Amino acid sequence: MSATYVYGLVRSDAELPDDLVGLGPSGTVTTVVHEKVAAIVGDVPLDRPLGTRDDLVAHEAVVDSVAAHTTVLPMRFPAVIEEEGVLDELLAPHHDRFVRALDQLEGTVQYTLKGRYDQDVLLREVVEEDEGVRELQERIRGVPEDAAYYDRVKLGELIVKALEERREVDAKDILDRIGSFAEAVSSTTPTQPEDVVNAAFLVRRDGAEEFEAAVEELGADTHEWLKLRLLGPLAPYDFVPEE
Repeated sequence: MSATYVYGLVRSDAELPDDLVGLGPSGTVTTVVHEKVAAIVGDVPLDRPLGTRDDLVAHEAVVDSVAAHTTVLPMRFPAVIEEEGVLDELLAPHHDRFVRALDQLEGTVQYTLKGRYDQDVLLREVVEEDEGVRELQERIRGVPEDAAYYDRVKLGELIVKALEERREVDAKDILDRIGSFAEAVSSTTPTQPEDVVNAAFLVRRDGAEEFEAAVEELGADTHEWLKLRLLGPLAPYDFVPEE
């Protein structure tokens, strides 16, 4: 019994792009149809386990290419099922749920926006704007490291606090400015002090150009202190209904 790789789900009448290349040895990508839903499938490498970075890239390339043309419900990587199970275990028992999910995502794509401070510019502005940081920095200037140990620790704490406060304000401003161009927004808290925003936007396909223009305008206004990276259009990974 052979295994099949499942990339995602589309409506049964959806047409796949002609240039899709899967992660299996043949690279072939096709569909298995059941009533109103179709699974995007391909073969699976048999000579090695799945999980390499190239496998993940191939998975995302297929799903995102489909998303650029039609509504897609992406499967989590890696999704392997016995060939007969695509119909009997995946499509048939969950058909109605998949139809509802596709209805909710109809006509949308995802964009992911990441923003990071220019650290040198940011630190300079923090010193200029925060009197406590500025005074402490002047106090330890030229003092041996050991002698000013506790002041240096305090300075570091003050800078981190100032960065967190500014990041909270800047992230809210960014989301407020471009969030109105999206149907929904999913934001995660950055883990590094210099990271400002990491957010996914569910955007209508017919409004994608307007959204991209808004992000471009944002980038022009903030380029001196903020580095933005926009990814998309992508499959709506962060907006798959939980049902």
